[in-house]
Amino acid sequence: MNVNAACRQNNENPTQSIPRHLACAETWAGSDQTASLIELPGLTAWVHSVPVDLSHAGGDVHYVSVCPSCVVSRIALADVSGHGQAVALFGEKLRELMQRYLSFMEQTALMRDLNQAVRQELGEGHYATMVAIGWHGGRGLVTMTSAGHPPPLWYRAARDEWSWLQTRRASEPGRPAGVPLGLLADVSYDQLVIKPQPGDLIVLYSDGVSEAMNPAGNELGLNGLMNIARTIDCNSSEALGTRLTSALHVFRGGVEPLDDETIIVMRRNGA
Repeated sequence: MNVNAACRQNNENPTQSIPRHLACAETWAGSDQTASLIELPGLTAWVHSVPVDLSHAGGDVHYVSVCPSCVVSRIALADVSGHGQAVALFGEKLRELMQRYLSFMEQTALMRDLNQAVRQELGEGHYATMVAIGWHGGRGLVTMTSAGHPPPLWYRAARDEWSWLQTRRASEPGRPAGVPLGLLADVSYDQLVIKPQPGDLIVLYSDGVSEAMNPAGNELGLNGLMNIARTIDCNSSEALGTRLTSALHVFRGGVEPLDDETIIVMRRNGA
């Protein structure tokens, strides 16, 4: 994978962010341990990723891209079943399709092609959940598409209010919608369109976050994750992200993570 080596952090300080400004027509990718602050046109994204096994690439893959005209940005997070070669193959295919659809705001075609690629190239027994965010800097619009991935969180600064981002049901009755990539041949993928205001934040995460376990064997769950988010200062993407990871560490109480952990916090900048 084309991972910027400077974005890799050591185990002792995994949340020290390295700033990076993405140029037009650039795609940045990763599946290794990283803590990075990414500057996009109109957005600041904080990316934290820790594979459960640091000896090789983890099951979580994240990509960030900017179109050639520096108008459309895309942030994608996928959780691939298995590790090693399956993750590498999926990551390369995702990068290829991100480049193909670099200037497209919506993600339905991207998801459709990825679904076909997982079925053909990874073979039976492999699948991936994924959430993709498209950001149009000129219009101030976000499109979100999910393939069986945990729902993102949305913080509306003007209301000081948190909510979930979830796509609506498929428009075609009887046709499966939003299932993980690679499970079914004929699947539709809906999208949700919102208009975040300056100061709003959107949080993507893998199930290694929402399914974190404490010493009593209790799972954090979506409600627990939401409750943590509501207690954290939301003045920047990096502040929210670092405090969220710290809160997860406290919740685990020394219990080792059982799955890869990725958190991506996006903040809309001023007009």
